[in-house]
Amino acid sequence: MIRKIQQHLKDANKTYFEHQRFAFLASLICLKSAFTAFIHGLCPALFEYNTSTNIKKMYNDMQPIYKMREMKSKN
Repeated sequence: MIRKIQQHLKDANKTYFEHQRFAFLASLICLKSAFTAFIHGLCPALFEYNTSTNIKKMYNDMQPIYKMREMKSKN
């Protein structure tokens, strides 16, 4: 398991704590998006575009990861 973690951190080009911060922030964005989507479902006038905006931003932020995974799968 340690080797797998070390390889993942190497592939991500992050230290353990950099990776932890990134993962925790992504988790918080997902939680925030879930909350705003839930509230929007109850009252459509609230948080009209928050969830879709957060998802789009997250998608754009994850592009380097998608490219890294694609390169890794080709090798």
